[in-house]
Amino acid sequence: MEAPFQDNLTEIADGMGISLYQRFTLQEASLFLRSSIEEVNKLRKQGIIPHINKGTDQVEFFGFQLLEYLLSCVSGNFPQRGFQNAPDKIIRTKEVQSLTGLSRTSIWRLEKKGEFPSRVPLGTGSVGWKYTEVQDWVNSR
Repeated sequence: MEAPFQDNLTEIADGMGISLYQRFTLQEASLFLRSSIEEVNKLRKQGIIPHINKGTDQVEFFGFQLLEYLLSCVSGNFPQRGFQNAPDKIIRTKEVQSLTGLSRTSIWRLEKKGEFPSRVPLGTGSVGWKYTEVQDWVNSR
């Protein structure tokens, strides 16, 4: 299995004393990046720093994700692999509600009026939305 990060990150991580697969909470990532929690959250929501969803309000970051972001800031290039080039992630109702601050009914009403991204059927009685479409809708507000 191929590592999801560049080889040079291993050397940098070793020098910093962190594991590339070490998980960081939002607060720890904020300290690591020396940025405010709000700034890290903004970068996460824009898809600049990939993350792991651990419930409705909890996110975590792998060490390699934070290091790639740091390197992109130094070099001026954002990583070539990562969330931006990945297939669109499908998110469920609770995450859509969390991202938008809307109730299920409000999402349904806006969707019916054509003012919100269309849902994607996932199976019998199960739906989701494309993350990038929801994120674009949030950013346009």
